[in-house]
Amino acid sequence: IVQHKVNTILNIAFYLIGILLDLLKFALVLRAFLSWFISPFNKFYRVLQAVTEPMIAPFRPLAMRLTNGRLPIDLAPLFAFFALMLLQYLVNIAQNILWRALYF
Repeated sequence: IVQHKVNTILNIAFYLIGILLDLLKFALVLRAFLSWFISPFNKFYRVLQAVTEPMIAPFRPLAMRLTNGRLPIDLAPLFAFFALMLLQYLVNIAQNILWRALYF
């Protein structure tokens, strides 16, 4: 019974982490798309910036180094998106390892 409860808690935790990562990826895509059409002073866009900027900012120097500032688009959101995909992949691997450790 204890193992079943632990398994249920872990499944819920991994499920919620997966949903959070999906929402963050969606927010990145939405921000990139809306940046072409909405004023940067729009309240919704400002909230979207507040949520996504901490994920994007670490990748700005890398994007600037790779493009030398010559591209008309910012590649940092793309790098952040790929980082979230990698993180989601690693979480899935951790979930599989934990599942195997509990059942085999």
